Amino acid sequence: MSISLRIERKSGGEPIEFVKGEVIGFTYKNNSSINLSAKSPNLTHSLHIRSKIPLHSLPSVVDNADNSNMLYTWANTEYKPDSEDYYRKCNIQIVRNENTIRDITFTHAYVDEYQEQIDTSKRSLNLNLF
Repeated sequence: MSISLRIERKSGGEPIEFVKGEVIGFTYKNNSSINLSAKSPNLTHSLHIRSKIPLHSLPSVVDNADNSNMLYTWANTEYKPDSEDYYRKCNIQIVRNENTIRDITFTHAYVDEYQEQIDTSKRSLNLNLF
C-alpha cells in the first residue's frame, strides 16, 4: 500500500509531491454541525499528514530545491486576501495493489499547523502537516 500527496498552486508552477513512501500516514476528519439544517454550510474538513524523509535524500537549501523545503515555505506563507500561494489544491491518494482505494481532494487547502523534527538516531526528517 502506498500513500501519495500532491499540492498544487492555483497559478501553476512546480507542485509539491510526496510519492516514494515518504507519507507514512494521514488522518482525515469531517466535522459537521449537530443541527441538521446547518450541516451544509458549516462543514469542517481537516487532514493531518505524517511524513518521514531520510536526511541523506535532502539537498542543501537552495531555491526550495526539494519538496520538504517547498512545504516548509508554504506552511509559513502569511495570509493575504489576494495571495495566490496561501490556498492550494491538495490531493491525497491511497493505492493498494495498483487500485486507488481512497482519493481525497481539497480545492482550497491551507496550513493550520506545521511541525518538523529531526531524528538523528534514525537519520530522518519527520513532518506533521495539519
